[in-house]
Amino acid sequence: MKTIFFAYHLFYLTVVNSQSTCDDISFVDRAEWGARKPILKANLPSKSLPFYVIHHSADSSNCYDDASCTKRVQQIQYRHQYGLQWFDIGYHFLIGENGKVYEGRGWNHQAAHSRGWNNDAYGICIIGDFRKASPNEKALNALRSLVDCGVKQGYVKEDYYIITHRQTQPPGYTECPGNGTLDVVSKWPRYCSFQNSRVPLKANETQIYLALNFCEKEFSTSSLATAYLDAPSF
Repeated sequence: MKTIFFAYHLFYLTVVNSQSTCDDISFVDRAEWGARKPILKANLPSKSLPFYVIHHSADSSNCYDDASCTKRVQQIQYRHQYGLQWFDIGYHFLIGENGKVYEGRGWNHQAAHSRGWNNDAYGICIIGDFRKASPNEKALNALRSLVDCGVKQGYVKEDYYIITHRQTQPPGYTECPGNGTLDVVSKWPRYCSFQNSRVPLKANETQIYLALNFCEKEFSTSSLATAYLDAPSF
């Protein structure tokens, strides 16, 4: 009986913890923001990805209220589908400075946010231009909650890494997500400093393979350094 009670208690705590993390998000699904139908859908090959890639929309139209954020998401989808000829809006999720998370392609579908990374990373775009200023606290809190939610629901590995769009591409390719965003997320615990170096890949290598190796070593070295600093002296 004790074993059954313990198992039930553990299951209950897991469910509650998962729900509380995701319930912190003010979520706007595709129907609510008036999304056009995707031209085509492709499922992600894996159900648990190792990376989040952070973007900004790179225009001056930041949004702070529901009406303007909805309009901006609609405009981004239109530009991606009809200007860039993509199947759908390029990001998995978008975040406004009203603190709301807008469903793009969602957790289950491949997106088009970072060349070479679309099978292995969730792309999250903060709406606006953050080359100088950082996103406001509402947007950053929503981003933190979304990152945690993806892990709790099993869409993202527990030992995940956060990087930015500019890191996934060769130096000079893009400023995205802007220095204002990078200044913030680079201080977060799961941020990895990997940078696509433009060096030609060897046979069977991918940028994801290089990034995972780099990030694992970076975090391992960081853990060892922390353990050394925390070790008692005699």
